[in-house]
Amino acid sequence: MKLIQAPGRGIAVVGAGYYKVLKAGEEVEQAVKLWGNPLIGNDRQFDVWKAIALQGTSA
Repeated sequence: MKLIQAPGRGIAVVGAGYYKVLKAGEEVEQAVKLWGNPLIGNDRQFDVWKAIALQGTSA
């Protein structure tokens, strides 16, 4: 599992076949404790990371 973040997408957790947008506040705080700081990129990078996690291919 990995946290990803982009200005227009917010913060999400991704993993093999898994994607969930996190709500600000406690949900993000606890996710950071579990998986560390998010990988920060632009909106396009976020979409590619999401596609790779969910489909195994780039967007």
